[in-house]
Amino acid sequence: MRVIINLFIMLIFCLNAYAFVLDNKLPDKNMERRATDLFKVIKCPFCSGEVLSESPAYDMREAIRKKISDGYTDQDIITELKALYGDSIIMIPSLKDSTYILWCLPFIVLFIGSYFIYSVIHREIN
Repeated sequence: MRVIINLFIMLIFCLNAYAFVLDNKLPDKNMERRATDLFKVIKCPFCSGEVLSESPAYDMREAIRKKISDGYTDQDIITELKALYGDSIIMIPSLKDSTYILWCLPFIVLFIGSYFIYSVIHREIN
């Protein structure tokens, strides 16, 4: 029984550890919503494939909030980050000649898989 109580107390402390956030929020709710939307789209340049909203990159989030409060648009911020870190800083790949395969490959695989399943079922029936 004592072990269960200790595990329960540890669980409570572990869940509350994520409740403490060091980020200074913007006073304007619309600006803060813009910032959090950008954090979900921008990758952390120092973490491996982690979005900025889930990474411990406090300084990067602060810099983006500062740019928003200075009047930068979302596109200005994204363009500047792409210039600094490359196109891979954004979670959603842009649509250009070099990324057409990223956008078309799921549909091609779906088509080939559907055709394969159809041909197998058609052979079984005949």
